[in-house]
Amino acid sequence: MRLPWNKKYLVISFHVIFTVSVLVVVGVLFFKLSEAKNVIIQAARGTLAVFAPLLLAIFFSILLEPLTYFFQRKYEAHLSAIQRSKIKNRKVGTAGAYITVLIVLVLGGGWAAKGLGAADIEGLAEQLSAFVQKMGDLLVLLNLKLAELGILQNVEGILSAWTENATLWVQERIMGITGYIPKIGSSLVDILVGLTAAFYFLMEKERILAFWREVSLLFFGEKTTRRIRRLTQEVDCVIMGYLGGQLTDAAIMAVLFSIAFTIVGLPYGVVLGLISGFSNLIPYFGAIMAFVLAVLAGLLSGESIRALYASILILVLQQIDSVYIVPKIVGKKVELHPVLVLISLAVFGRLFGFWGLLVAVPLGALLKKFFFWLMYRKQGKTEEQRFY
Repeated sequence: MRLPWNKKYLVISFHVIFTVSVLVVVGVLFFKLSEAKNVIIQAARGTLAVFAPLLLAIFFSILLEPLTYFFQRKYEAHLSAIQRSKIKNRKVGTAGAYITVLIVLVLGGGWAAKGLGAADIEGLAEQLSAFVQKMGDLLVLLNLKLAELGILQNVEGILSAWTENATLWVQERIMGITGYIPKIGSSLVDILVGLTAAFYFLMEKERILAFWREVSLLFFGEKTTRRIRRLTQEVDCVIMGYLGGQLTDAAIMAVLFSIAFTIVGLPYGVVLGLISGFSNLIPYFGAIMAFVLAVLAGLLSGESIRALYASILILVLQQIDSVYIVPKIVGKKVELHPVLVLISLAVFGRLFGFWGLLVAVPLGALLKKFFFWLMYRKQGKTEEQRFY
């Protein structure tokens, strides 16, 4: 017996299932926050591992969309209306975006290689050798002083224990690195697949969007499709704004770090500053990278005081970045008040650690938009003034 198709009951069932699911998730989060956090993190890691190529393709597509649009628009500006009507995809714009990125990477790599020429590498090796020799002389002097004081035996026991622990730690790290080699290979494959898929996503953007629009109309209807479209537009706006803000912040920090390292007198100050600045694309990773590079460069330069000065400047610049630059620039790009940016970073970072910091600002911006949509809906404002 064939049951009658009733769209009304299907929609009701969908809303019931969705409501119950939300209540269950909220209940678990409320009563077992730590366990729920671990479950969410594990689920997110599993999902990322499976869909990594697709997610990377979407990420690269979003990142390269402005360049693709720019080159495609410039190309079509030189065509007649009839020629433009015959264009079926954005092949020229996509190729232009990829070629531009490739040229920038090649020129940047060549500039860095020129800055770190053969003579500089030999000098760096000599500095490293001299640093190791100084450390050896310092240990010998310390050994003699301890022997004079009669406490060498106790210290030898402590040093022996430290040596054993250090050896064990190094062995564990080596085994860990060996285990990471297959993961690195897998990640490279994911990146290559993601870049290839992103090329087709960008080239066939209009066809892909038209297809999903038809699917949405088939399953959800015109009104819901319109809301989904506005939702995706808002999400796209937030993500593009966030990426643009992060790139601007990274460029500013790269300039500031380069100036600071040059003033302190660190060798290769500009190169180290650029690396440290653009490491700021990952929240808090830039600070760690800047500190490690500055301390190593300061110690290898033969004047340890430079490492101290560089560390102080890094601390000051990172505070300026966290308290002023990120909230002001990134917050403006995603239309989020600087105070809300700081609150988002604090809340999501506390709940989900590193990954929370990575998505805190865009999620905070989307939550703010959703809140205003609810407020506008209560006030009876028009559809265009709502969130979706």
